[in-house]
Amino acid sequence: MKNISIRSTLVLSILGVLAIALLIIVETTKKFQEQPHFQEKLQASTLTKKCMDHLKSSYFPNEVALDNINDPNETGLIGPQFSAITSGRGSLPVKLSTTNPNFAAMIVSQIKEAGLEEGDTVALCLTGSFPALDIATCAAIETLGLHPVLIASVTSSSWGANHPDLTWLDMHGSLHEAGLLSFMPVAASIGGNQDIGRTLSLEGREAAELAISRNEVCFINEGSLEANIARRMELFDSHSRDDIRLFINVGGGIASLGSNTNANTLASGLRTDVKLKDIPDPKGVYFEMAQRGVPTINLLNISALMRTYDLPRDPVPLPEIGEGMLYHAYKYDLWVVGLVTSVFIGLIVMVMYYDRKQNALGTQIVKNEEL
Repeated sequence: MKNISIRSTLVLSILGVLAIALLIIVETTKKFQEQPHFQEKLQASTLTKKCMDHLKSSYFPNEVALDNINDPNETGLIGPQFSAITSGRGSLPVKLSTTNPNFAAMIVSQIKEAGLEEGDTVALCLTGSFPALDIATCAAIETLGLHPVLIASVTSSSWGANHPDLTWLDMHGSLHEAGLLSFMPVAASIGGNQDIGRTLSLEGREAAELAISRNEVCFINEGSLEANIARRMELFDSHSRDDIRLFINVGGGIASLGSNTNANTLASGLRTDVKLKDIPDPKGVYFEMAQRGVPTINLLNISALMRTYDLPRDPVPLPEIGEGMLYHAYKYDLWVVGLVTSVFIGLIVMVMYYDRKQNALGTQIVKNEEL
């Protein structure tokens, strides 16, 4: 055991080679495995695709009617840039990205992470801005057997469900009539500025009201944003079977988020312990739910969610169902990792022990010579 020193070039070289060898062992033993809740994710995404296909065949049987420039995958879920019920500007690439049915798997993942079980009550606020994401959310709820209480707003930003004759309420109603979704919204508002359609033309407000009427949904029209928020909370409570276990927001609905400041500040995705101090403006359904300690899923900053869940941006063609890290991922064998780590740490400790022992011996020799 002579000349074993942590400062020895030979010893360091041997340790380096061993480290590389052990790393290779760890990498070669990892396996491509199914992610948790694989079947539920697959079912939700499959249902999303069925819903999308139904709407396309119902409203766009002739593909000539589809805008294959702005909607290259010809989903029919990309509306015009401007219309009478357009509430603001939207990003076309982001809207196109959400037409990927695998977004439903992301939502299933977040709902399961929140700890929900079949039959639990979920409160939802959806706008028309992301019809494909609305479908994915409803498909996830349907697949997991949750009890939804859904309140919608009719208006939409650019490239969403902003055709006056084909709003999100019309789409949802068609999916419900076809038996693809078992629930309908319990109520809807015009949406837009102040949740009462401010900045819309009279024609736009009338078109939104007509959509609510033809879908036979309760009209939330209390005259102000604050009153519309309060009405939403009343409806959520009156239609809940038990305590609300989760709140899901899709889009930038002002009644849901409270203000544009909140919309630009609140984090996307699942939050199980929302801090009230992190909500700049203390209003909106999101704030009310946070006050109650209800976990939230905020589906608004879509680009951040795509990065987190490795969902492609503006894909052409759309990915296959079951494709991506939401379904499969490489996982390390923890037993191998633990064994390799223990072996390497053991070698380092052994080298340090003999190095220290030899240094102590050298000190002792020097002392003896001085005597």
